[in-house]
Amino acid sequence: ADGLARASFDIPAFNGTVRVMAIAWSETGIGQAEADVLVRDPVVVTASLPRFLSPGDDARMLLEITHATGPTGEMPLRVSGSPGLELGLMPFSINLGEEETTRLSVPLSAGATTGLQEISVSLTTPDGRVLTRDLALPVQVNDPEVAETSVIGLDPGQTFTLDAAAFTGFRPGSGRATISAGPLARFDAPGLLAMLDRYPYGCTEQVTSQAMPLLYLSSVAKAMELTTADDLDRRIAQAIDEVLVNQAVNGGFGLWAAYSGDLWLDAYVTDFLSRARAQGYAVPDLAFSRALDNLRNEVAFYPDFEAGGEDLAYALMVLAREGAASMGDLRYYADVKSGEFGTPMALGQLGAALAMYGDQPRADAMFRAGYALYQAQAEGSEDPVWRADYGSQRRDAAGLLTLAVDAGTDAVPIPDLARALAPAGRPVSTQEAVWSLLAANALIDADPISDFTIDGQPVAEPLVEVLRAGDTQTRAITNTDSERHALTFTRFGVPEGATEAFGNGYRINRSYVTLDGQPADPANVPVGTRLVALLTVTPFEGREARLMVSDPLPAGFEIDNPNLIRGGDIRALDGFGLSDVATHTEFRQDRFLAAVDWRGGDSFRLGYIVRAVTPGAFHHPAASVEDMYRPQYRAQTASARLVVTE
Repeated sequence: ADGLARASFDIPAFNGTVRVMAIAWSETGIGQAEADVLVRDPVVVTASLPRFLSPGDDARMLLEITHATGPTGEMPLRVSGSPGLELGLMPFSINLGEEETTRLSVPLSAGATTGLQEISVSLTTPDGRVLTRDLALPVQVNDPEVAETSVIGLDPGQTFTLDAAAFTGFRPGSGRATISAGPLARFDAPGLLAMLDRYPYGCTEQVTSQAMPLLYLSSVAKAMELTTADDLDRRIAQAIDEVLVNQAVNGGFGLWAAYSGDLWLDAYVTDFLSRARAQGYAVPDLAFSRALDNLRNEVAFYPDFEAGGEDLAYALMVLAREGAASMGDLRYYADVKSGEFGTPMALGQLGAALAMYGDQPRADAMFRAGYALYQAQAEGSEDPVWRADYGSQRRDAAGLLTLAVDAGTDAVPIPDLARALAPAGRPVSTQEAVWSLLAANALIDADPISDFTIDGQPVAEPLVEVLRAGDTQTRAITNTDSERHALTFTRFGVPEGATEAFGNGYRINRSYVTLDGQPADPANVPVGTRLVALLTVTPFEGREARLMVSDPLPAGFEIDNPNLIRGGDIRALDGFGLSDVATHTEFRQDRFLAAVDWRGGDSFRLGYIVRAVTPGAFHHPAASVEDMYRPQYRAQTASARLVVTE
């Protein structure tokens, strides 16, 4: 009625300028206006915190308090934090004059409690107005995590107690343990699911491997509280979206970006998309048809081979599931080329494709040949050679078992393969984990759970129990059957104490130099200093692998100008002997990551620039290098202590 339109807005804690824009229109006219509006408290409190801290770190929080408007004078100040943080002494009040600024440095120490810690800064102005800033500071452990698996035999009537003793030797807050029985225990399904859930990297193969088991083992994942019914659909849909981001225009998939040329990876991702569609998940029709067309084209123009064919066999199996394979192709490769496929899993995939088309005799012959090849290869050691199919002998055994059960063949002794897949006692790759989980799912109905009770109550399948650090509950698991049965116990955590240097197959060294090439002392780095972090990886012998190099940062450092390396421009680091070999790099707030495809026995060196941003004393986690698909071959530096001075 008075010609004014009024609106109100809630905005987050903010001090600065916002732009307000408005449009008004009628049938005959239109007008628009805008204005910059200053939004601020009468006294502006600005806090500067590290991006994160590690347990035991000593740092500082910088408070800058500026009078903007209103009364001046004495102002009570209160700073409080979560129990996981210890705040040093500071003034109980400050005195501010007109437009005056006061800067305070508040000592800050992180305790053993990990997770998101909260800090509240409260200032009371002379007119009684209370101004509050709520801050969040992550406290996290970035040291390498270990996984330990053991099989525990229970006699009739015997009880195993799962309690906090499971985390003995681990740093407080870093532990997690799983225990299972039945077919899930035979393959350590809960431990493998937890391993995939915690896997820190994210190439196309790894994203696919994390999501594939969730299509079949959702009940186990829910029992482990890895996901809920509502969250499961979201996680699988998110995985579909993530792999499609890396789909090239021809329908193929790149490992770290949208490029093509890896037929085995193309078949693996298309296999996942096919399985997801069959279970009702939404896969865009255009993307899926392009993926199938790419497999058809690659199969049609596949060159002759005398040893290999792993990618061809996988592509034929996926096409057969979709009714898009040529029966003539399947019979030709079974009758003429079966002796030239290089892995047991490839022969199993060819057999699975023939079984899908109803040719069981040829399918059985392929499975028999696959098992014979597995036996021959298992007799010798596994050479560290490049495998285009991301595999290992253990992965091939799991894949052959899964495919044989699904195909309904009797040509493979399932119990013998299952025994070969008992918990490995060593780190497993994502491929070994996903195919072992698919094998567990294939056998879950053929091997029902034995009789157990938990705290005296009968167990509902599946028997999966999870204990997390800080959980004080004790669980008593009793074998009530008349026969001896086994439990599989897996625990994850960061060992107590300093991380020691270690190497199996590789050695990695980390050093810092100034921008003019002089050695730098991490025990005394002035704030604001820029340094070059150098990582040198040396194979012990001529090795071939897809490597991941990880260098966690101390909380006082941050990566400076990552676009230099991300864009492939390392001229700013000329003179440091860097190798331009990374196929993918990531610059996270807490670490530097680089994927390197390496063949040979020569060393290579990676580097990036860091800046000291927060004064204090910080834990410096170990840098590591790992063969992603033979993770027992890895190396790490020792952990250290870093001091950033004022």
